[in-house]
Formats: sequence, C-alpha cells, structure tokens
Amino acid sequence: MRDLKTYLSAAPVLSTLWFVSLAGLLIEINRFFPDALIFPFFSLVIDKSKR
Repeated sequence: MRDLKTYLSAAPVLSTLWFVSLAGLLIEINRFFPDALIFPFFSLVIDKSKR
C-alpha cells in the first residue's frame, strides 16, 4: 500500500491527472459555448470591474 501511495504522488501521475481534468474542462466549455472568442461570464467580470 505504501508503494502505491508513493506512485500516485509522483509528478508524472499528478501532471497526467491535471492535464486530463483541464482537457475535460475545456471540452465542456467548448460544448456549451462553441466557437466563442469571449465567454459571457468573463465579460461580466470585466464589466463589473469597470464600474
């Protein structure tokens, strides 16, 4: 069990999990906002900061 815990905390495993989750997030954003150059929730944050 200790070896498995050491393996799962290794940098390649953690970076693989990070990139897979980031790719999934980008795919889901692109599914809801296809071909968007500016996402609506980003423009709301920018508009509020200008006021």
